[in-house]
Amino acid sequence: MAKHKYDVFMPKTSEQLESFLQQLLKKRAQNIIVKLIAGYIDADELLSLFFKYEELLKTYKKNKSIVFLIEEFNYNQIPDFISIAPTEEEAIDIIDFEEIERDLFLED
Repeated sequence: MAKHKYDVFMPKTSEQLESFLQQLLKKRAQNIIVKLIAGYIDADELLSLFFKYEELLKTYKKNKSIVFLIEEFNYNQIPDFISIAPTEEEAIDIIDFEEIERDLFLED
């Protein structure tokens, strides 16, 4: 499979992540991996942001992928509309898979 291009964003605060999410639809037309480093963003703040921007994230995922790279987290808390991976390699696999799904959906 051809190598897909993607951007990587690494926020250090929940404010940086929120600002990024607010501008997601305006400036991004690329697959994105958001690397969340343990200890930088509180788990409760992260979940709150996921739900606050649920519609935005769902809309974005109709055309491009956004995968959150989180190494240590209670994955059972993550909502279904969020793509999450523990490593960058797995995040890239998710992007590939989601692109295949979108291609198949468009063919129907």
